Amino acid sequence: MNAIKLVVTIITFHVAFISFAQTNDALAKGNDYYKESVFDLAERQYRLALEHDATNITAQYNLATALYRQRKFAEAITVWQNMRNNLNNKELKGSSHYNEGVVYSKQKDLLKSIDAYKDALRNNPDDKQARENLQKALLELKKQQQDQQSQKKQQPSKLSQKEAQKQLDKLQQKEKDIQERLQKQGQKGSSMPKDW
Repeated sequence: MNAIKLVVTIITFHVAFISFAQTNDALAKGNDYYKESVFDLAERQYRLALEHDATNITAQYNLATALYRQRKFAEAITVWQNMRNNLNNKELKGSSHYNEGVVYSKQKDLLKSIDAYKDALRNNPDDKQARENLQKALLELKKQQQDQQSQKKQQPSKLSQKEAQKQLDKLQQKEKDIQERLQKQGQKGSSMPKDW
């Protein structure tokens, strides 16, 4: 019986070692491709590493970064968010929030970028880049709001064609009424003698 336990233990250890080696090999290849800026191949390697070990935080983070470099922003954000669910490292959490903020800034979604930068600072208060980008995003949001307000003030009220026609018709009717009144007054005035 002990021989069977030993064989099962050796097989389990061997399978785990092979899986660990394959994960590390795929991760290393992915990193090499990433350094060479071949992000699609890096993505494949990181995904391969995750097939062997779905909980590998490094592979998840690097996959998200490779997706970001390929402008696959929505996928990158999803990977960063899923990664954070199983993460205790506040600095790494902060970094993933920061990266999300960068994506949202590129997409001109200032409200989401501001929230992401705030989350980055909650997890890593010493992150100077997150603080600077948060300030930039807040200033940009304020500028947008001011621009919108000034545009509203500068724009004359726009009437629909029907409303404009109604107002024109009213003005014409008033003019007609005034002319009729003046004509009636003129007729009354001619029958009366002039007072010199």
